[in-house]
Amino acid sequence: MGLAASQARLLTITARKSDCEYQSMAYSHQKIALARDMNIVSAEYQDALNQTKIIYDYYGTGDKATQLSYGLLMSPSQLNDFTPSPLTDPAGRIVLDGGLAAAARAAGIPQEGLGCTPSSDIRNKFIQGLMDNGVISRSVGNGVMNVQYNPNAGLGTSEMAKTATQQITFSEFMQNYLSKIEVDISDLTLNTSGSHLVLYDHATLHTYDKNYEIEHPNEESEFQTSNGDVNPAAIKLSEFLTAPTEHNLVLYGSTWDKDSDLLQYGGQNCIIDKVGSCSFWTELVDSLAAYIPSTDQFAQAAIEYAKQQTLAKVVSLSNNPEELDASNAVYNKKAENKKQWKVEDEAKDLSSDYVGYVYLRNPGHRDYLYNDGYNINLTNMTKAFYTYFAAYMEGLATTKYKVTKEASTSNFVTDDFNASDFVFNIEVPVDTSGDNVLVSNFYDTLFNQIATNGWVENNNVHDNDYMATMLRNGSMYLSAMNEDFYYYQVNYATQNYIKEVTDEEGIAVAEARYMREKEKINSKENILDMKMKNLDTEITALTTEYDTVKSVINNNIKTGFSRYKA
Repeated sequence: MGLAASQARLLTITARKSDCEYQSMAYSHQKIALARDMNIVSAEYQDALNQTKIIYDYYGTGDKATQLSYGLLMSPSQLNDFTPSPLTDPAGRIVLDGGLAAAARAAGIPQEGLGCTPSSDIRNKFIQGLMDNGVISRSVGNGVMNVQYNPNAGLGTSEMAKTATQQITFSEFMQNYLSKIEVDISDLTLNTSGSHLVLYDHATLHTYDKNYEIEHPNEESEFQTSNGDVNPAAIKLSEFLTAPTEHNLVLYGSTWDKDSDLLQYGGQNCIIDKVGSCSFWTELVDSLAAYIPSTDQFAQAAIEYAKQQTLAKVVSLSNNPEELDASNAVYNKKAENKKQWKVEDEAKDLSSDYVGYVYLRNPGHRDYLYNDGYNINLTNMTKAFYTYFAAYMEGLATTKYKVTKEASTSNFVTDDFNASDFVFNIEVPVDTSGDNVLVSNFYDTLFNQIATNGWVENNNVHDNDYMATMLRNGSMYLSAMNEDFYYYQVNYATQNYIKEVTDEEGIAVAEARYMREKEKINSKENILDMKMKNLDTEITALTTEYDTVKSVINNNIKTGFSRYKA
């Protein structure tokens, strides 16, 4: 080998050897980094062995799988027995996420709270806000609002609402509820000395004359309601309210006494006194009052107004039992010298036209000392009662509903049976199917806590680890119901249904991660070891070759100098 070639080879070997030594050093640093990563993974694993989690076990079954979460505390379910356990801040305010906070704003509840339980209208606005913000579904929200608001839920009582509210048209009210109420007509048609009353049905042209049955015990006067019942002891209230072209019930008759003058001009047994005091009017009022929420004071006032206005058209205004004050009669006419049945027929013929009682004065017939005629259209009067109620509810100064003396000029709320412009807010027994009552009570309880204690918004509460940390360090507390059914702020660790246990699942996950990371690090170390071993072998070979080439160069130089010396 020439001297120049040897020197070039020597430089190449030196460069390659330096490169291998540099790579070996880089691999060594990588191994040091892997060792540092292994220490970190090991430390994390050691910490995980001591980790715990907060679980929710309301029924004390020992279940350790249900991790405490915001949704579990603030959403009704069988897991929490439909009992809220709200999170609170140190000031006692309820911690709300974005959806609940938006509902509180929509209901007009300030963050400092109202300090009291508000009206059902505010509660319904809160529930509407929950629906609008997607916290609950429309069907759940409507079900809650249909159940009567319980202002005492979570405030000293465990009682749940037993009634629900519905908004229905009059047609629905009649078909679904009034059709189930039977009115006793026995005292309407049970005649006493000096009076004669007949119930007449314009639809079937049948009559029910109790007096006739008394005088003819082997016969019956014929009366048939629209459902086919003959001579019923009671009539469904809806029978009084069907359309006039299909059904119209009227009570007509006369007063008389051919043997005594005690009944002149309306003695105490006259028809108007009898009809004015009969149980029909009480049952009519009760039929509506039974379905109007007792907590709705305005509606209760409307019932009282309708009652007063209706009875004013029925009763005698005189306090003298021997005098008949007919000043409130809608039709007052002298019909002298007519026989009893004729004055009764005339009264019956007039019945459909008027709202109130019709009075025909007939004091002069030769067969009787007193023979006045009287009628009152029960269908018109029943319509009038509900119309008075609707008018009061809408506002007497602005309502379109009115009752006048004549049916043709009145605007009854019952005129259009399909009308939906006026609705009844009625109270009915709660539908206990499913969990609707429990869900309603849950949200009433939660709403009452928000309204009385105030609220604060925090959108991080759905992070279970964050919430657990806040509970551990005392930044948040729980509000739990006590045995007296009031809510008190408590530390989570004091509750039997909340436990802090070893997080076995978390430990298993950490161990799996540790083994996975350890395997990855070991694999990288093995690869680095193999590369470093190869580099060591190559460096050894390069060193040997370096020494050989250097020896050749030295020999060549020595030989050259020896030649010239000679």
